Amino acid sequence: MEEQETQEVVVNNLEAARSAEEVRKLNNYERQESRRAPKVQIDQRLVLWSWIVGIAIAFLASAIVSFNGITSVAFFVGLSQDWMAGLFFFFIELMYLLFLIAYLVLASRVDEDGKKEKTWGAIMGMVAFGGLAVLANGFHTFDYWDWNWLEPRMWAGIILSISAPIAIISASKMASRVVFAKAIKL
Repeated sequence: MEEQETQEVVVNNLEAARSAEEVRKLNNYERQESRRAPKVQIDQRLVLWSWIVGIAIAFLASAIVSFNGITSVAFFVGLSQDWMAGLFFFFIELMYLLFLIAYLVLASRVDEDGKKEKTWGAIMGMVAFGGLAVLANGFHTFDYWDWNWLEPRMWAGIILSISAPIAIISASKMASRVVFAKAIKL
């Protein structure tokens, strides 16, 4: 009997120690949190709209950078009118934007079987038209510097001109993960 009472005392002491440790940790956590700066909640409308506006600004910046490269390369096609070069730019950027929207919509839906919609085609379209912009920007920069492979400014221009379309593809993909709801399997 005495042995059983001893075990109960030990168990009670362990429970009391655990409880005291949990209280100590909770008090420590609350003290730390009271000193911490307020956190930004990603689900707040301001944060979500900031992401969307940021991506829109990035897309416009990418379009402005790509406009020069795409329209300059479009002249090499031998268009009958100079103004037609702008059509190439609008076609490439519009197709990229449409594939981006298709990706965002498909990624937020499920099919009839409750599985996530396939987004591979939309991603490939974004990469294809983004790739066209990368190639056009790079080619224009090479042409601008008369293919002088030893000119360091040409290489700096190449890096900057091809980074704009690549950055917008990456930023759009990341924003879709942060801002837009994903499909859930039921």
